[in-house]
Amino acid sequence: MDKRKVNRLNTLFEKMVSDDANINERRELDQLYQEYINDGRDHPRRKSLNDSFRKIAMN
Repeated sequence: MDKRKVNRLNTLFEKMVSDDANINERRELDQLYQEYINDGRDHPRRKSLNDSFRKIAMN
């Protein structure tokens, strides 16, 4: 996440804490926060229940 977005995230967070954020800023904060959380994470393939059952059956 670039520095500009992190700065915007901090500004919006401060507004939210002080109850000064409007609805659009709250939505933007939510979007930036999700981007911040997911930054650098790999998105592995979601395992199916069948994969879990196979592992249990083999043990």
